[in-house]
Amino acid sequence: MTDRDQLREAFESHEHNTPDPSAVYARVQELSQKYKRRRRGAQIAAGGVLGAGLIAGAINLPAFLPANNAAGNTAAGVPAAAPASPSADPEKQRDAQFEAYYDAGFGYDDAGRLAKIWKMSDDDRIAVKAEAGRRLLLGETLPIKPQPDAPVGEETTRPIDDARFTAFFNAGYTYTEAEKLAKIWKIADPSDAKLEAGKRLLAGQELPVKPTAEGVKEALTAKRVSKFFDTGYDVEDAVKLAKVWNLKDAWSAKVEGGKRLLAGQTLPIQP
Repeated sequence: MTDRDQLREAFESHEHNTPDPSAVYARVQELSQKYKRRRRGAQIAAGGVLGAGLIAGAINLPAFLPANNAAGNTAAGVPAAAPASPSADPEKQRDAQFEAYYDAGFGYDDAGRLAKIWKMSDDDRIAVKAEAGRRLLLGETLPIKPQPDAPVGEETTRPIDDARFTAFFNAGYTYTEAEKLAKIWKIADPSDAKLEAGKRLLAGQELPVKPTAEGVKEALTAKRVSKFFDTGYDVEDAVKLAKVWNLKDAWSAKVEGGKRLLAGQTLPIQP
């Protein structure tokens, strides 16, 4: 089954990573339509789970520290994270890392390539993306340049399977939980465990394994941003909404906009 993880557009990070703004805008529109089916199939191909960033806005991320030297940028090993200040919020730090990663134009397949270089687990691409984002925020240049993800295949699942996969991921579950469920239910393929889990979730049943708090948070964020784009809004709308709502960036406006749309509210601007 084809790999269907989410992608993101890129904008302003490092000079060699900066695409044409018009290309970024076009990429947003294309990827927002592919998001749902990519999300459902991501783990079928044993890839990583969704990143928290999703379709990132065209925003500027400051370089908090000076760039490291070239040798440090391309080292195969993963260096220890820079010490955080006592008041730093771990969740906000992780969100900033994801945003830096996607804003630089990197996607799902790039995380797999970085995992090999840094000898990290390919099954935990969230950790790989966070590490890459951490380095970018330090002003480093990653050892690879962003490349387009593999083309997304056409729909190959039955509608009922589509609903089950969606239920599985929307509940905050990831490939890790699918493996655990496969062992509990004695199912050989974790992908089949996702289908069984989704079937039970749609029937209102509880699963013997709970999703992580991080997984639930990411699933909710994904749902909100997807709603924002599915309703017809784009990056420029997010920038305008950020100003109206006095939010720090366009990304926050997408999340807030999707939240309000899911609650049945109308936004102060039309798409």
